[in-house]
Amino acid sequence: MPYEVKLAQFEGPLDLLLHLIRKNEVDIYDIPIAIITEQYMDYLHAMEAWSLEIASEFLVMAATLLSIKSRMLLPRTRVAEEEGEEDPRLPLVEQLLEYERCKWAASQLSNMASARAEVYSRSPMDLSPYRNRDIPALDGVTMWDLVDAYRKLYMRLPAAERVAEIRGHVERVEDVMVDLVDKIRRYRRIEFMMLFQSVRTRQSLVTGFLAVLEMIKDGTIACEQSEPFGPLELIWMGD
Repeated sequence: MPYEVKLAQFEGPLDLLLHLIRKNEVDIYDIPIAIITEQYMDYLHAMEAWSLEIASEFLVMAATLLSIKSRMLLPRTRVAEEEGEEDPRLPLVEQLLEYERCKWAASQLSNMASARAEVYSRSPMDLSPYRNRDIPALDGVTMWDLVDAYRKLYMRLPAAERVAEIRGHVERVEDVMVDLVDKIRRYRRIEFMMLFQSVRTRQSLVTGFLAVLEMIKDGTIACEQSEPFGPLELIWMGD
């Protein structure tokens, strides 16, 4: 396993440089190399208690800073000014910017991982019992036909009930399925709209619609449409 180097609160020389740049409130594109180098060396002197192996990357950066500082102290010739000689700080600035982007991305991933760690997912359901079952097909009925039927029921609700509202009473799909089984078994065949004609609340309508979909999936009932755009009929498929 690679050894992760951390000196004080700094995880590497670039991290220390960014700290010094922010501390001095200077523009990263115009680094006062003499000041930053002096402060960087002060930090290295304070780290003398650390082993050379751990501090080697910091010493390499110190040599780089001193090299840049010496190049900037040299007088620039007229030819170099005319040819637009590259700023010796530019490669270091590019490294700092790339490191800052990577550090920001790592922070975002860490936040996402922390948020994901607080989510408890439901274990996958065993769907193998449904693979070989002969589930009745929706003869001439698509999912959009069911959605359209639900929309028509929804539009019949009073306007006040079309607004989502959190209420204390909770209706369970399983309980509604028991009531629907009694109704559909009694009639054997009933129109979808007739089944919900007494529903007056948004919550009851949504729960009832989900119960119907669950019963179709289980093969308890089937859904047919005798003619295009005609009424949907629910048919009891049990004993």
